[in-house]
Amino acid sequence: MQKNAKKKNAAEPVYKPYLTGRAMSGLAARRGVRVLGLMLIFAVVGVIASGVFSFNNLVLRMVFNGMVLAFCAGVMYTEGSRQGENDVAFAEIALNRQNEGKAVPDKDRDICYHRMKGFVTALIGAAPFVLIALAYALVAVKQRYTLGALPSWVSAYESQEEIAQGLAYYHESAAITLPDILRVAVRLLLFPYMNMLGNGNYDKLYLLDKLSPLLTLIVPLFYGVGYLRGPYLRALVHGNIRLARRRQNRSARKAREARAQKARKKTEQKELI
Repeated sequence: MQKNAKKKNAAEPVYKPYLTGRAMSGLAARRGVRVLGLMLIFAVVGVIASGVFSFNNLVLRMVFNGMVLAFCAGVMYTEGSRQGENDVAFAEIALNRQNEGKAVPDKDRDICYHRMKGFVTALIGAAPFVLIALAYALVAVKQRYTLGALPSWVSAYESQEEIAQGLAYYHESAAITLPDILRVAVRLLLFPYMNMLGNGNYDKLYLLDKLSPLLTLIVPLFYGVGYLRGPYLRALVHGNIRLARRRQNRSARKAREARAQKARKKTEQKELI
């Protein structure tokens, strides 16, 4: 009974026609800058959170780092949904203008909703990171174990020739190459994924490096998924407006009926007198 009452009182979506815009436009490119900014923020959040969630337990690492990724994807989804609803609202107004015989300029048509605009915006915003990840994926090689730094107390024995020769390898320095720079950039973007695998698993990290272009796209694509909900969210707005009007009309009708019933009672009392 309660579920039926909730369904009866809940607003049903009311879809209205709207003018379809363009997926590719300068507006989509400008919105892509916002997606790019969000990704930079997520990279900083990922670095901080990964340092906190570097547990030895695999399950805990998967759960908490998965929560970080879910949060980032949720922000993208919400941003896309908000923008999609706004574009549908503008597209409804643009269609009304067109039906009235007024011209719709190109800049207004670019604002109108198009179901692929969200994905185009997400791809434009993620493009710099995807290109960096793609460049690194092409040159990535499996990392190997490297010797760590010597403890300070060993330096006292390096004056002996036979010991110094054996420790000479520790003092060799390798030049920083372009793949090293790209690796740092890509790992900053994929810290939650890398933290799930663990730092010492070179085979899995190598697989992550090769899949980095696809992994970089996962979070921003939620912007496009959220944008697709624009028509539904706008329809809910119309549904809530219609529901509010029905409730208002119902209240007004009940008030009229109450006044009429009160008037009838007064008339009947007068007739009895």
